[in-house]
Amino acid sequence: MPAPRSGTSAYGWAVRIVVALAPIWLFGILDRGLWTPDEPREADIAWRMSQQSDRTLPELAGTPFLEKPPLSYWMSAGGIGLFGDSPAAARSPNILYAILTALAVGALAFAMSEGAAAVVAALVAGTGIIVFRVTVWLAPDACLLAGCAISLLGAYLGYTSPTGRRKLLGYCLMHAGAAMGFMAKSAPGWMAPALALGAVIVWERRWSELVRWELYAGFLVQGLIIGPWIFAVTQTAHGRDALLALFWHNVVGRFTKISAPAALDYSQGHKAAPGKYFIELPVYLLPWTLLVAASLYRAWNKVRLAGSSGTAWRFAVSASIPFLVVLSLAATARDIYSAPALLGLGVLVALWIHEAQRSPTRIDALAVRSTRWVVTLLACVFAAFPLALGLADTQPLYFLATAFVLIFTIGAMRLAARAQADGDLYGSFRWTYLAYVAAVCVMAIPTFPNVDRWQDLSLLARQIHADSEHSQLALLDPDETTIAMLDNGLRTAFTPLNYDPDHPGEPAKTPAQVVSNWFNTHGAGARVLVLLPGHAPGGLTSLLERFRHVKPPDDGTAGALRSQGIASVERRYELPQGRRYALLAPR
Repeated sequence: MPAPRSGTSAYGWAVRIVVALAPIWLFGILDRGLWTPDEPREADIAWRMSQQSDRTLPELAGTPFLEKPPLSYWMSAGGIGLFGDSPAAARSPNILYAILTALAVGALAFAMSEGAAAVVAALVAGTGIIVFRVTVWLAPDACLLAGCAISLLGAYLGYTSPTGRRKLLGYCLMHAGAAMGFMAKSAPGWMAPALALGAVIVWERRWSELVRWELYAGFLVQGLIIGPWIFAVTQTAHGRDALLALFWHNVVGRFTKISAPAALDYSQGHKAAPGKYFIELPVYLLPWTLLVAASLYRAWNKVRLAGSSGTAWRFAVSASIPFLVVLSLAATARDIYSAPALLGLGVLVALWIHEAQRSPTRIDALAVRSTRWVVTLLACVFAAFPLALGLADTQPLYFLATAFVLIFTIGAMRLAARAQADGDLYGSFRWTYLAYVAAVCVMAIPTFPNVDRWQDLSLLARQIHADSEHSQLALLDPDETTIAMLDNGLRTAFTPLNYDPDHPGEPAKTPAQVVSNWFNTHGAGARVLVLLPGHAPGGLTSLLERFRHVKPPDDGTAGALRSQGIASVERRYELPQGRRYALLAPR
C-alpha cells in the first residue's frame, strides 16, 4: 500500500476537486425546476415527508411509497424545512452527496496513486454523462451513489491495510457507506462493496480475508443505522406488507418475475435487453469514453502484476465489471442503475494517466487526442441548443452563448494539444475538462429557463386545481407525474380511474366504461382529467415547421370519448413543448 501522504497534500487535491466540479453541480442542482421523468414524483414525496408526523415510510399523494427506504426523502424534507418548498431546496442535499461521492472517489485514487490522479478520478467519474445525471437529479440514486463511493473507499482501505486498527476503520467505513446506500435505495447499496471486495478476494485468492474479524465487526454499524428503521416499519399499521413490498417485490422482483400484484410487478417496467449495459457503456462514459478504453487496454497487463503492485488495478476493475454483469442479469434495466459501476472506471482512468504520464504509448496519445475531438463535438452539440432557441426567439443572449462555447472550446483545445505535445498529459486533461464544463455551464444559462417553462407542471396543477376545486375530479389511468403534480403543495382531491385490472381473472374495462360509470355515479359535477398524447407546440415546433411539416398530436383517449358521445372537453391545459391535458365533463 502506498505510504501515507501529508495532510497538506490531501487538503490540496480535495479543494481542487470541489472547486473544479462546483460550477457544473450548482447549475445542475440549484438552477432549474423539476423535470420529468421522476423529479415531480420525488418532489411530492419529499414535500409530503416534510409534512408527515410519522416519517417511517415515504408517501406519494398520501399513499405509502414502498419502492425505496426513506433516507433521501428525509434529507430532502430537511432541505424543504430549512429553505422552503422549492426544487432547489428539495435538491439541496444533492450538493452534499456530490461532494461525498467526488471526495471518496478522489481519496480512493489518492490511496492508490497520487494527488493529481485523485483529481482526475473525481472529475472523470463526476462528469461522465450518467454519473452527472444521477448526481444532479432529485432521486434516491444520488444518495446511493455517495454511499457506494464511500463503501468502495472503505473496502479498499480495509483490504489493503494490515491487521488491526487501520483495517477495522477501513471496513467500518465500508459498512457505513453500505448502510447509507441501503437506506437510500435498498440492496444496491450492498452490491457495490460486496461485489468489488468479493471479486478481488477471488482474483487474488486471498481467502484469509474472509475470516478477518475486522471485516464483520462493521455489521454493528449497519445494524445501528438500519435496524431502528426496520423496527419502526414493523410497528406501522401494515408493517409486514410494507417490508414485503420493500425487500421482496422491489428487490427480487426487479431481477426476476415473481408473483406480485400488478402495482408491485416491477419486472414489467423498464424491461432489460441482453447486453444493454455493455452496449450502451460508451455513451454512459461520455466524454471520457476513449480514456476509459485506453485505461482498460493498459489494465489488461497491469492486473496480471503479482502482489500489491497489481491490487489497485484489480480492485478498480472489480469495482466496475462485476456490478455491470449482475445488472445485466436483472429483469429491469435503466441507464442510471449503472452509475455505481462507473465510479471504479473513473479510478481506473486515474491509474492509467499516472502511468501514461511517465511512459505514454501510441494508444495513450491517440486516446488523449481523440478525447479532445469528442469534447469538441459535444461542445458543438451543446452550442446548438441556444442557437436553436435564438433562431426561434431571436434573443441576442442565445447567439452570444453559442459563440462563447465555440470560441472557448477552440482555444482550450489548442492549449490541450500544446500540453500533450509537451508531454504533459495532466495539463492536456485539465484544458479538455475545462472546455467541456464551460460548454455545459454556458449552454445551461439560456437553455435551462426555457426547459423550465416546458416543464412547469406546477402551473398546470394550479390551473387544474382551481377549475376542479368544486367538482368530483377523477384521473383516468394517471401516471405518477400527474398524481404528484396535483398533490405537491395543493393536496388536490381526486380519484384514480384505472381500467387495467390489478388482479388476474378480473374482467378488463375500457376507458369508455370507466368514464361512463364515473359520470353516471357522480352526476353533472363530475370531471375527468386525461393526459393527452404527444407534446404541445412551441418555439422549437415553429422552427421545425420552417423545414418540414410537423403533424400536431391528436387527443387520443379524450378524443375517442368525445366522439363516442360520452364526454365533452371542458378545458385544455398545455405547456409549450410540454405536457397536454384535457378536463372532461359529462356530455
